Parts: sequence; C-alpha cells; structure tokens
Amino acid sequence: MAVAIAVYAREHLRGVALPVASAISEGVKFAELTDVVRRFRELVGDELAEELDKVFDKALAEEVRKALNSENLGHELPDLVMRFWARISLPLVELSTKLSTLLADSRALELVKSVELDLGRILAKVIKGSGYRYAEDLVYGLSVLIDRDIWILERTASYGFDGVVKRFIERGLEPLLNLAGYTMYLTFAWVSATAAVLGLVKEFREDDRDTLARWCREYAKELESYMDTLDLLLDDEVYSDLIELGVVKRQT
Repeated sequence: MAVAIAVYAREHLRGVALPVASAISEGVKFAELTDVVRRFRELVGDELAEELDKVFDKALAEEVRKALNSENLGHELPDLVMRFWARISLPLVELSTKLSTLLADSRALELVKSVELDLGRILAKVIKGSGYRYAEDLVYGLSVLIDRDIWILERTASYGFDGVVKRFIERGLEPLLNLAGYTMYLTFAWVSATAAVLGLVKEFREDDRDTLARWCREYAKELESYMDTLDLLLDDEVYSDLIELGVVKRQT
C-alpha cells in the first residue's frame, strides 16, 4: 500500500501547465506564441514535443470533443477526465523525467519557469483578445495551473523530490489526493473550454463550453487552497507547531 501511495504521489507531482499550454498554442496563429513554443521545443526536444502534440490532438478529437458536445456533461465528466489523463500520462512522465535532469542546475530551473510564465502571459492575452465573456475564468484557471507547476518546482528544489513525496505521505495524504483531483479536473476543463474558444474544436455546444469555463474558476480556487494547506505541512517547524496545537494529528 505504501508503495502504491508513493507512486501515486509521484505521478501527480508533475508539471501540467507547460505541456498543455504549449499543445493548445501549437494550433493558434500568433507570432509571440510561435516564439515561446519554439523555446519550449528547444527545452524538451522535438521528439518529445511532437509526441505531446500528437497525444493532445487525439485528446481534442476524443475526450475534449465529447465533453464539448455532451447532453449530460456533469454525468459524463468523471469518465472523460480519467480517459484524458490516461491518454496524456505517459508523455507527461517522459517530460517530467526530461526536466528533472535539467533542474539540478538552478539556471535551468529559472529557464523552465521563464518559458512557462511567458507562455502563460501570451496565451492569456490571446484568450482575453477573443472577447469571450468567460475569458477571465480561463485566464485564472491557467494562472493557477502555472502557479502549481512553479510551486512544485520550487518545493522540490528546496526539499528534493523524494523529500517532498515523503513529507506529503506522512503529513498530508488527504490534501495531496485532493490537490491531484482538482489538478486533473481543472486541466481537462481548461483544455476543453479553451480549445472551443480558440477554434481548435469547431463543433461544440455553447452551454458545455461555458459550463467548463465557469468550472475552471471553481476548481482553481480549490487547487489554490490545497497548495496553501500543503505548504504548511511541508515546513518542519510549522508542522511541529500544528501538531503541538492539536490542529493536525501526526500520521501513523
């Protein structure tokens, strides 16, 4: 059981905003986006970048299209989210492995953060420029996904990846599981609604697009809350104080 939990924790402490934003950006004709996508491809290599694009193109044609054309979105969403993540998980693991070899160098860490922030900033401009009435919900969702990625990068730089996983398993398994769940739902909702807004999916129900966009804000708020909780549990001194005050119970 402990091994299974550790594997689950590792799988869900991976970056998601950079690959999904890059995949969305590949289909958008915007000069600034083209440049930052080029930087992303230089960072991870053309072969992996192309594999990510291929996987996301398939996801757009399958799970995303189905979500955007569902007559019962709330009922179908959990299955579509799980199918989406099953499809993209392998290249995400490959991406994380690739980046982990780079991040031992602090300069590489700043480079990854720079590419991610630039991609998010420009993509947010494109989304706002679409005139979509729920554009701010999509921008907020993307910003939280980016914050989550950077949060993971910075914590692993401070504690080491194994150290972060060990602390979360011992101190905050439930918040970690909730963080993983909201990451999955926010990512899928954001990809789906943004794909419709930017014309990557041509046929969709407007109600489904708008519902997914609004859910982005709800999921993002929950994700931020769990990052705050896990931050408290990561800090040894704060965690000891919380134990002493009886705010949290030591995991056994």
